[in-house]
Amino acid sequence: MTVDFNKYKKYKDYHWNWYKNKTSYIVHVDRIKDWIKEKNVLDVGAGDRLITYVVGIKGVDNDPTAVAIAQEKGADVILGDAHSLPFKDEEFDSVFMGDTLEHLKDPIKALIEARRVLKYYLYLAGPLAGDGLEKYEYQKWTVEELKEKVESVGFIKEEISIQPRKNRPGYFYAKFKKI
Repeated sequence: MTVDFNKYKKYKDYHWNWYKNKTSYIVHVDRIKDWIKEKNVLDVGAGDRLITYVVGIKGVDNDPTAVAIAQEKGADVILGDAHSLPFKDEEFDSVFMGDTLEHLKDPIKALIEARRVLKYYLYLAGPLAGDGLEKYEYQKWTVEELKEKVESVGFIKEEISIQPRKNRPGYFYAKFKKI
């Protein structure tokens, strides 16, 4: 599912540490906490998932090290694959995928799975195309490319906003409604 994604073995619970002292990450997490209104939400690609914990939702990730860290911290994260989610159809009101799609070989398959397990909304957040791929990424998209990809599997855009980033392309926050 990922490009040798060994961040958690190398950096451990780095998101939890960022939330203590990295202002931009604190703002990001708090924005997501205020943005997602539903309570029955699945975080796909949860990682060590501080966000899962802070927002009070359920998470799934394919990295055993990340899942172990999340569970040690008290986050409700289980081992699973974004391409074949271990949940029933429409089990969740919404799905959140933060910094996830760009790490997947087959983002369309993951979007189809997300659509299957949600009733209402898909929330996405991640980096925009423009500065090349980082070590753990397969692809990034422009806002239009992202919109087209997500809408191609049965969603309609509700909102997309861009957070500027210093010396880098922006970071997007997008909400799509299931149709």
